[in-house]
Amino acid sequence: MEYVIIAFRSRAHTVRFHEILRANGVKNEIVNTPKEAGVGCGLSVKISKNLLLYVKNAVFSSKLGSFAGFFLVTTYGGRRVVRSI
Repeated sequence: MEYVIIAFRSRAHTVRFHEILRANGVKNEIVNTPKEAGVGCGLSVKISKNLLLYVKNAVFSSKLGSFAGFFLVTTYGGRRVVRSI
């Protein structure tokens, strides 16, 4: 299983970005930021990997100053690997 999380340093910005995506018809959810990411406020927005290019544009156009990064989360046999992308 693979998915992307978008981390922010502000919970308010995480919720705001979730709402921006939802208002534009982009399926997403708020999840706990994996500790392996080592950034953020503890909450992130989770999206499908195939939405990354669209969502990158949305992040940068939203001008939410607390953006912390994009992370690919992959699960191999119960083991979670998180890497910055």
